[in-house]
Amino acid sequence: MKKLVWSSTRVEGGTRFRGVLAQPPVNTGPIQNAPMTGSILGPRPKSSSLSFYRDSVVVAYKSPVAAPEIASVTASASKLDAAKLGDGDVANGVTLTPPAESKEVWVEIAYAQPTLVQGLTMAVSASGAPGVTAHLAVSDDEKTWRTIAEIPAAKLALHTVSFAPAKGRFFRITLSPAPPTPLPGIFTNYAPGASVDKLLAMMAGLAAPLSYQLQELVLHPAATVHEAEAKAGFAIAPDYYAIATKPDAAPGTAVDASNVVILTDRMQPDGTLDWTPPPGSWVVLRLGYSLVGKENHPAPPEATGLEVDKLNRDHVRDYLNRYLALYETALGPRLFGKRGVNALTIDSTEIGAQNWTENILTDFERLRAYDPSPWLPVLTGVVVGGPQESDRFLWDFRRTVAELLAVNHYAEIAAAAHARGLVNYAEALEDHRASFGDDMEMRRYADLPMAAMWMYGTRRDSYPTYVADIRGAASVAHIYGQNLVAAESLTSAVQPWAYGPRQLKPVIDLEFAHGVNRIVMHTSVHQPVERPPGLSLFVFGQFMNRLESWADDARPWIDYIARSSYLLQQGRYVADVAYFYGEEAPLTGVFGEKEIDVPQGHGFDFVNAGVILDRLSVDKGELVTPSGMRYRVLYLGGTSRYMTLPVLRKIRDLVAQGAVVVGARPLSSPSLADDDARFQAVADELFGKAQHGAGRVFAHATLAEAFASLDLPPDFAYSKPDADTELLALHRMLERGDIYFVSNRRDRAEAVTATFRVRGMAPELWNAVTGEITPADFRMTEAGTAVALKLGAYESRFVVFREPTDAPSRTVAKAAETDLATLSGPWTLSFQGDRGAPKQLVQDELASWSDSPIPGVRYFSGSATYTKSFALPPDAYRNRGRIVLDLGDVRDVAEIRLNGRTLATLWMPPFEIDATSAIRSGQNLLEVKVANLWVNRLIGDAQPGVTKKYTFTTIPTYNADAPLRLSGLLGPVRIRQVAVP
Repeated sequence: MKKLVWSSTRVEGGTRFRGVLAQPPVNTGPIQNAPMTGSILGPRPKSSSLSFYRDSVVVAYKSPVAAPEIASVTASASKLDAAKLGDGDVANGVTLTPPAESKEVWVEIAYAQPTLVQGLTMAVSASGAPGVTAHLAVSDDEKTWRTIAEIPAAKLALHTVSFAPAKGRFFRITLSPAPPTPLPGIFTNYAPGASVDKLLAMMAGLAAPLSYQLQELVLHPAATVHEAEAKAGFAIAPDYYAIATKPDAAPGTAVDASNVVILTDRMQPDGTLDWTPPPGSWVVLRLGYSLVGKENHPAPPEATGLEVDKLNRDHVRDYLNRYLALYETALGPRLFGKRGVNALTIDSTEIGAQNWTENILTDFERLRAYDPSPWLPVLTGVVVGGPQESDRFLWDFRRTVAELLAVNHYAEIAAAAHARGLVNYAEALEDHRASFGDDMEMRRYADLPMAAMWMYGTRRDSYPTYVADIRGAASVAHIYGQNLVAAESLTSAVQPWAYGPRQLKPVIDLEFAHGVNRIVMHTSVHQPVERPPGLSLFVFGQFMNRLESWADDARPWIDYIARSSYLLQQGRYVADVAYFYGEEAPLTGVFGEKEIDVPQGHGFDFVNAGVILDRLSVDKGELVTPSGMRYRVLYLGGTSRYMTLPVLRKIRDLVAQGAVVVGARPLSSPSLADDDARFQAVADELFGKAQHGAGRVFAHATLAEAFASLDLPPDFAYSKPDADTELLALHRMLERGDIYFVSNRRDRAEAVTATFRVRGMAPELWNAVTGEITPADFRMTEAGTAVALKLGAYESRFVVFREPTDAPSRTVAKAAETDLATLSGPWTLSFQGDRGAPKQLVQDELASWSDSPIPGVRYFSGSATYTKSFALPPDAYRNRGRIVLDLGDVRDVAEIRLNGRTLATLWMPPFEIDATSAIRSGQNLLEVKVANLWVNRLIGDAQPGVTKKYTFTTIPTYNADAPLRLSGLLGPVRIRQVAVP
């Protein structure tokens, strides 16, 4: 991965200049000569010692403002070497230590004459603080100060801001500690009692004495690009429209594009430039590239190296050919391709920013249709033309980087995989905005577009950014016809061995409800040793492997996932809305912290500019794609208040052909390639009236209001017994029928009336846990088919319409239930060996193992078998009904054997099974093998004074005072009869 680097040389016009241009930085690092640092996951990268540099272009511009004379630079706290603050060296500077009674320091720049300033570039870091904030003030007399800029903490070593022009002789910047940066939710949702102290200490910053390292401090009298480093691709901003450069730069302080000269041919290989500039003061920029230094991770040292240049097709192709050849050679053709290793996965892009490659200027001109040369100084923070024009060029630059990432990286990886018979899975950004790129565009080349959903536990309902990620992957599959939607699933951080299938199901169901139909578990680490619970991927993963305490009983849980996935792979997804989310940020950024604004009950797919331009057409008033998707409306949401002219034109044409658009008129184009007058003319044409051609435009209506006007009821609606009742549903249309997946999102039973936008078909309830299919009560309504649904806590059902019916309603006869017996103690309990528990004990009443006074039972993890003999009265079958065995509550998985016959393994409520085939009159022998989680034994092994530990892990897991988990058969155990209706 490469980054732009540059050096600046000032020359005076009117006389010949012959000299060597300063050498741009050659070291690896994030920007200029800023050094690389380590991360919480490892030491300083070994690539930090590399040196690399190549020239790209030499450009000169006539400076619009003369450099002011600095009279002095002073500081509040320490002796200051002022020369280090303006030398362009981001690696070296001065250290400022605040006095004991304060946390602040200041630096004051005094000019010989009152000077206009409208920008600042600073490189600063702090020891003993998570970051640095600053404010800049101006004064004419060093007595009265006026604050002119507040500067937030920056993630990058170099940080440029612009502000309203201010004039004065004295400028003072005050530095203070930034507040702690909130940790990502995935790192704060740790398991109760988990050993997180060391991790949090690493992530919160070192507890060192407070001091500030100020490497660079430059005030700019000329117009300056606000947040220039982020806009030029050295760092990532959540929303680039929110950091637009102020349009009120002082007149005459921006570089005129006509005063930018390309001098590449005049520089010799050794950096010598021979040039006679026109009159005036000129700045010569020697632009080239060096390495970001990002390494692949996580990987063992011998497999760690530089990340490939992702913007260059040739480099990506060469890398993949070498990489895949290693596997092909090691495995041989019989185990590589269609058999053996048959898929290649691109994990989430977590490598930060890259903004240069050898051919980027040529690619820019090809993709943006104009020459970037006059605008290149903008990449260094210099305003050319004006603030808006410079920002628009930078938008074009970032858009070029994003397109190159998609085409030269993702498409090339897919091509390399296909050339060897491999299937390609591809994730994108996953969480907010980890790098540049349009996450839909990145995944469109994959055979299986992929998302991620972390295990969010009990402290929240989900993470919006991951919901958006799944919706994006599903949209790609629907629109481009891939059908399969994969997801990295159940990933966790600092939640070691914390969950069983019962707790995992709500997250899996959330994925299903948003479009996933192929689950990829994260993580199943190979276990070469027999020391449970075993190895892990640091603090990350679901820890699902053969040494998991409930591994032997996992099949029914996996069967549920398989059945549900199979059903959700049938037919075609049904959606009412094509949601255009704009051209600025990826979905995971736009919806990183907020819900998607589509009314509940209406299916939707996201669409980006590429989909609008190349995949959408109109058929019978609906938007359609070549894959067969159909949408009733196109919604302009997200960041679509700005859109490029080609997209606006295509939307106009779609509406003219009969499409319906909902959304506000866009303000303008973000691209310098677009003509403003033409943009406004097309916008006037499209949004000037509600009816345009055969279509309609709802410019001042919400989606709900538009649906009402179009007489489009929800595809799925339900009654709400409680205010917070929540069900999610997903609809797939079959050739002859419909499938709805419905998930109860609450940890309690819900009885609702659900209305499906289907008529003339009789509904069935398909239970993917048991495989049962039962008819459902229904009645036909104007809105569709109303179905009575009873769902247990976090329970789900498939509602399937496959049989035509003329009946207006149906009521299915309900079975009558009769309690036959409650099985009380004593119970004989036999524990798995070598886990610290006694071999056997008798339990008078059912209770959690964690409540036992015996430490070996209290801290036990593994499986234990309950044995109980009971008698069933001879007349138990008098009604010829089914006999149901109900275990009550179980923590966490139970295998049931009755009279020597295995009935089932149960993993979620209701823990009940039809025992009719195995039960008998008279004496019966019940055996219930229960497996709990590893948590309690890990806590037991952390107790003070423990001499024998029963567990082995490679990371800290739980503190000694962590809360124990409920474990075992909790009951009550009942037998009841269900009369056949």
